[in-house]
Amino acid sequence: MSRRVVAALSRVVDQRASRRGFLSRSALGATALAVAPATFALRPTTALAAICACAGSECDCDARCCDGYTDFCCQMTGENLCPPNTLVAGWWKADGSGFCDVDGRPRPRYYLDCNLICDDGCGCGGAGVCASECTSARCRCLDGCDSRAVDCTRFRYGQCNQDVECVGPIACRIVTCVVPWQWDPSCKDGPNLTDNGTRFHDRPCLHDGFTDVAPSAFYTEAVAWATEAGVATGYSSDIFGPGELAPRSHMATFLWRYRGSPRPLRPAPFTDVPAGAWFADAVAWMAETGLTTGTATGRFSPGQFVTRGEAVTFLWRLAGSPAPTTHAIPFVDVPDNAFYRRAVAWAVENGITTGLNEFLFGGGFWIDRAQVVTFLHRYELRFGALVEVSS
Repeated sequence: MSRRVVAALSRVVDQRASRRGFLSRSALGATALAVAPATFALRPTTALAAICACAGSECDCDARCCDGYTDFCCQMTGENLCPPNTLVAGWWKADGSGFCDVDGRPRPRYYLDCNLICDDGCGCGGAGVCASECTSARCRCLDGCDSRAVDCTRFRYGQCNQDVECVGPIACRIVTCVVPWQWDPSCKDGPNLTDNGTRFHDRPCLHDGFTDVAPSAFYTEAVAWATEAGVATGYSSDIFGPGELAPRSHMATFLWRYRGSPRPLRPAPFTDVPAGAWFADAVAWMAETGLTTGTATGRFSPGQFVTRGEAVTFLWRLAGSPAPTTHAIPFVDVPDNAFYRRAVAWAVENGITTGLNEFLFGGGFWIDRAQVVTFLHRYELRFGALVEVSS
């Protein structure tokens, strides 16, 4: 499919369009007719199933291998990533799976197709998909008739890698709770296609790591470090929640775990921190070591979100509140009387923060979990265990 066709479809397809509805109404339906005209015309089936043709197997038409969907990359390669010699060529989403929900808040699941790359010199014609012979495709049911096919289905949605006009069959698909244009920067945010019939398509391998952590995001390495070191845990085994805002209870717990979860000498001096709360020891330790004095007399406000100014102040105090070498700050939004000014100057000097951009720090903005673990990771890389808080 050419970039002009993709761009045109992006403009005209409704944002609530279904995946199969889009297929039947678009040029992709014509792709099915071009690939398997007799099957598509004579059988009451979908374009996807016609293209797949049960991977040339002897499977019953009701078998999973014949349902027109492609199996998952993690089952084929062990990683929820596009394998070598493929690229992300398109995506759709599914609502209502529950797999991406955070604290009961529903989030969609995204499916990305990894299409094979065509050999040099192969043409596509108007369909945008080269012949299987021009690729390394080996159309098959991945693990028998009860598994879905790979290297078979010949179409693309085209929201990703639009500069590549010719691709091969879909090798496999990946699943993520991250919007596709953050997972892979080559992807566009439309057309936004939905196929809720796929929401429960799953494999155990999809739960072997966080599916809401993009592979090359600024926070990816920090999340891996924080979870391996026991500093942070996810909302579940496969949901970290990098975009979730960090309450003060989370921030206290991250810092406390980073220091080895020391046992405090006395309970937290705050009326809103019950003795049996999961964050009580962390807050009590913070109060003992001078990392916090609370938000008001007798209050810690554990559910209140942390600002970026508060976050760097906590880390600055963790380092012993050192005087910065210079008070020069490159950010225009950090006033001289800001309580976090010295902390920001220290954080800039030590590579803890680079700001929202080169001019803005955003001290009053709430901080999310991705930024918190990134700050902590940079602190660890700079100081490690060399700096201790005096009690």
